[in-house]
Amino acid sequence: MARFSRNTRVQLKQVFDALRELMVPPDPPKRPIGFVTPPEKKGA
Repeated sequence: MARFSRNTRVQLKQVFDALRELMVPPDPPKRPIGFVTPPEKKGA
C-alpha cells in the first residue's frame, strides 16, 4: 500500500508541475529595434 501511494504522489507531482508550466503566460513577441522602411511599390 505504501508503494502505491508513493507512486501516486510522484505521478500527481508530475501532473501538477506540467500544469504549472502550462499556466505560465508566454513571453510577448519581441520587436526588432530600429527603423524598418516600407517596401517600394513597383510600377510607380
